[in-house]
Amino acid sequence: MHQTWQTKQVPAKWAAARQSCMDLHPDFEHRLWTDEEGLAFIKKHYPWFLPTYVAYPYSIQRVDVLRYFLLHHYGGIYIDLDMGCNKRLDFMLEHNFTAPLTHPVGISNDVMAAVPGDAYLAHILRRLASWNHWLFIKYIQVMFSTGPMFLTVQYSMFPNRADVGVIPADVYGKYDLSGDPVFYHLHGSSWHADDAQLIFWAEKHKTALLALGGLLALGLIVLATARCVLLRQAAARYAPLKTPIE
Repeated sequence: MHQTWQTKQVPAKWAAARQSCMDLHPDFEHRLWTDEEGLAFIKKHYPWFLPTYVAYPYSIQRVDVLRYFLLHHYGGIYIDLDMGCNKRLDFMLEHNFTAPLTHPVGISNDVMAAVPGDAYLAHILRRLASWNHWLFIKYIQVMFSTGPMFLTVQYSMFPNRADVGVIPADVYGKYDLSGDPVFYHLHGSSWHADDAQLIFWAEKHKTALLALGGLLALGLIVLATARCVLLRQAAARYAPLKTPIE
């Protein structure tokens, strides 16, 4: 069971959640990878990816991709520190790769499981470098270069999706508490900046924003039409007064 943090000192607010997973899995080897250890791991086992790894502008991008490489190399289960376990996670090992369904669409990367050398992970690892683009807004750049949306897009293009297991929303328990969730979530998201809050606000008020956008577009059309009419009227009024330039 893999987890990552900057150092070996896990913040107290997440200690109980981590311990809950460890207590339910005493037969697992538990490994907390630091940033320094993650860099050493990439250098040793995936040196071809090192230039991209160190060039990422945001540390969360390295955090994202490290979990993919760890699972590809060692196999096992990865789980974020801000998630706790209500039950054992053996069911996640029934497929070659497993990840949860997330909101509003796709799969997430906060908890995953894989066999060593999994084909889907190999599929995404080969594409990470080519998806490392500057997208102006941090939240969008992270999501589409290394985060859940990158994972989701690659899943949609993976030819053997039957090898990928998905955790239902009510089992995942992050957005749907109607069932008997296996996990509980403390909602860390410590990397989110103000741009993420703006995006969340826009998503929450998308209906009103669409309506406002429609009204603005209609207003611009009316103004443009009125301007054209006035220009034509003015041209007709002053046309007789025009004289050739001498």
